Amino acid sequence: MTSYGKPKGMKKKNPQISKSQKGRPHNDRGRGRPRNISVPWGRGASEHRPGLFTKQYFVKHGECCAADVFKTLKEDLERINRERVEIGEMPIRGSTYNSFAKYWHWFKLLRLIEPVDRREPAIYDFLEERQFYRLTAKGEAEEEAWQDPVRAAHPEFD
Repeated sequence: MTSYGKPKGMKKKNPQISKSQKGRPHNDRGRGRPRNISVPWGRGASEHRPGLFTKQYFVKHGECCAADVFKTLKEDLERINRERVEIGEMPIRGSTYNSFAKYWHWFKLLRLIEPVDRREPAIYDFLEERQFYRLTAKGEAEEEAWQDPVRAAHPEFD
């Protein structure tokens, strides 16, 4: 019978374990985040929550498009960061338009916002038309989904 595996005479090597890893449980990989997350993650967990800002923007302006909300969000974040630097705190890193567009997608999926008939041409020819949205009744009443839309859509991740 043929034996597959290590040839005879080869010693089994013991992996080197650093001092910082000793005493750590086997399933803890040291990534700084527990496996079951009980608080919002990503931008939803930061001091400057894009979802809450977006809801406030809708309440104030009625109809708007994603680009307008993102531009105002970035301007507000710059103002907050100037104040934070003055008092010696680290600035908050803002989101990119791509990550904000993902939030916008979740808001549509959760039916917090709905499209209206208003469209405007884009600034550049290669961009899509600007589609405008408004708050729904659910969007006005809901608070938790604006804070963390992924958790609201997938409560089984808790």
